[in-house]
Amino acid sequence: MRLRENLSRSAASELDVRAADVLGPDATVGAAIALMQERKTGCLIITEHGKPIGIFTERDVLKQVVARGTPLTTPLADVMTNSPVTVDEECSVGALIRRMHDGGLRHVPVVDSSQRLRGVVSVKRIVEFLVDHVPRAVFNLPPKPGQRQQAREGA
Repeated sequence: MRLRENLSRSAASELDVRAADVLGPDATVGAAIALMQERKTGCLIITEHGKPIGIFTERDVLKQVVARGTPLTTPLADVMTNSPVTVDEECSVGALIRRMHDGGLRHVPVVDSSQRLRGVVSVKRIVEFLVDHVPRAVFNLPPKPGQRQQAREGA
């Protein structure tokens, strides 16, 4: 029951939202890929005046750049995902998880009440949140789903 309460009561801002790596829409695909490699991140938030207008992810690199042979000099505005799904920093973690699941999203920008970018939440951070709230269940999972222990360990 504690996890259910925490999912509905904890806000997205409590997830240790990491600062987003950002670029403008006129930055090139090559610059974006270089920044993603340098920062070891799977996404960049494209902003104008501090507000997210797009997102550029590893999926976009594969689908919009590699698969189509798009030149690295192409502006991000031509290949980014426009109008990304965002969540308000007061959004519950449960609602955030639902949005990520329903949209097949791995990264979601977090905005304040003025729609200004506060950071980004990743699936990795959601998993960390869940592990923090149900560590016994998570850490006792077998390495292979459905695996049954045949004998006691250490006996």
